[in-house]
Amino acid sequence: MKKRLAIIERNGQFVAGVFTEKGLYSTALPGASKSAVISNIGGSDLPLSSNFHDISILEKVYQIYIGQEDTDIQSIALDLSDMSEKQLRVMKTAMKIPKGTTISYGELARKAGFPNAARFVGNVMAKNRLAPVIPCHRVVSASGLGGYGPGIDVKIAFLKREGAIAD
Repeated sequence: MKKRLAIIERNGQFVAGVFTEKGLYSTALPGASKSAVISNIGGSDLPLSSNFHDISILEKVYQIYIGQEDTDIQSIALDLSDMSEKQLRVMKTAMKIPKGTTISYGELARKAGFPNAARFVGNVMAKNRLAPVIPCHRVVSASGLGGYGPGIDVKIAFLKREGAIAD
C-alpha cells in the first residue's frame, strides 16, 4: 500500500495526515511543530503530498479540532483496510457520536453490537489513528472521563470546545 504525507499549518498549529489510494489512513492532532506531527504520525520517510484533496481533508481535521460547527466528517474517505470486522464496527459506530455529547465505552460497545465488550472498545479507541475524525475523545468511562493518549487535558479541552462539558 503506497502512502503519502500531507501537512498544513493553521494559526501556528501543524496538522499531518497519511493518505493511501483509499483515503485518510492516519492523522496527528495539531501540534506546535512540523517535526513533532510528522514524528507522531510516523511520516518521516513518506513522500510529501500537496494534493488538493489531501489538503482539504486536513482542513477538516483542523476544523474538528477547533470545534467548528459544520464540519462534515461523513464525506471523508477513510482507509480502514487493516482493521478487523469487529474493530471496524466500533469505529463506524464511534463516528456517529454527535458533537457535544459523550458516550461510555460500554454504551458504544452495545451500540456496535458487542454488549459487555467495554474493554475491547477502550482498546480500539486507544489505538485510534484517525482522531479526531473518529472522535474517540467523546468516549468516556462509566465513572469519569477515562483516558486519552495525548493527555486528559487535551480530551477535556476537546469536550469543552464541543460543548460536551462546561468551562
